[in-house]
Amino acid sequence: MALMPDQLDDFILLTLDRFKRKQWVDLSLDNQHHVFASKFLKGKGKDPEKGGVQLNWKVQTTNTGTAKHSELFAVDATGVKDLMTEAKQQWSKQTVNFSYDVDEDAMQSDSETIIREIAVRRHSMYNDFFELMETALWSAPSSSTQSPRPPSGIPFWIQKSTTTPGGGFTGGNPSGFSSGAGGISTSTVANWKNWSFNYTSVSRDDLVARARKAVEFCYFLAPRQFAEIGAGKGDSDWGFFTTYSVLEDLEKLLEGRNDNLGVDLAKYAGSVVLKGNPVVWVPYLQNNDSSNPFYGVNFRVFKYFFKKGKNQVVHPPQKAARQHTVREVHMDNWGNFTCYNRRRVFVGYVA
Repeated sequence: MALMPDQLDDFILLTLDRFKRKQWVDLSLDNQHHVFASKFLKGKGKDPEKGGVQLNWKVQTTNTGTAKHSELFAVDATGVKDLMTEAKQQWSKQTVNFSYDVDEDAMQSDSETIIREIAVRRHSMYNDFFELMETALWSAPSSSTQSPRPPSGIPFWIQKSTTTPGGGFTGGNPSGFSSGAGGISTSTVANWKNWSFNYTSVSRDDLVARARKAVEFCYFLAPRQFAEIGAGKGDSDWGFFTTYSVLEDLEKLLEGRNDNLGVDLAKYAGSVVLKGNPVVWVPYLQNNDSSNPFYGVNFRVFKYFFKKGKNQVVHPPQKAARQHTVREVHMDNWGNFTCYNRRRVFVGYVA
């Protein structure tokens, strides 16, 4: 017997998270895998939920400048400096939904058919969300006034900058953000710049050497320990992301150093590591960035944070406006990416 509309709504609400997994083939995805889902939703890049109207954190930009060599009866020189500034990051909201009509044939069938149909639509809703967030992870807002406000992805915080081949801390303010990433301008705080380098070939003496150098130069250890955000060297906390073209060349580089491949024609596929961390190719970068970037993301300082109580909230079915038999199920999400310390991340690219 078919369920009445109100009964159907209650049934779907109760089974959204309880249905048995039904098997089908999904051809809908554009990306082969999703770094946002694997690293930032549940991996090292996920930060605890935060409250407030925005995320704020303190950044020390200088020291007192009073240290000096001295002698007996020397006259002291004292002074007070403004040592701190405040960085900030605003929330970004995403929304996605699926719908159904209570008079659809599928909704008038047995409970197993209803569950199967809703399972596919619910799965599609999450696919839409993760595809959107994967694009956002590898994109940057066009300006500080863009509306609606998209997340500030990796290319926003880690700026490419034409430099001498060896690299340096030259990654400045994002385009369209004169006040700087996180509200700190590199024109006033030079140490807020990320490391950037150029390379021309995927070889031991070019990309590999410069990436290794970047990892070392992006590590700062205070001589006197304190409660620092992202403290510690954390070699295992790096994520290295690039295009398939670069990863393929790195695998060939490994093959060239070991002729004992045996019968495995792809012996080094997925085996390229730097500092013990895998180098991962990103479908979005392969399809959208011809500069073949090589991003070094330190998960101690680069995070995705959810607004407290707003992490992928799925709302109960509700009637659609002026469509009395149509029900909508909405999911809302509030969060954003942030980099607490831009000196601990880097990018290399072909200029």
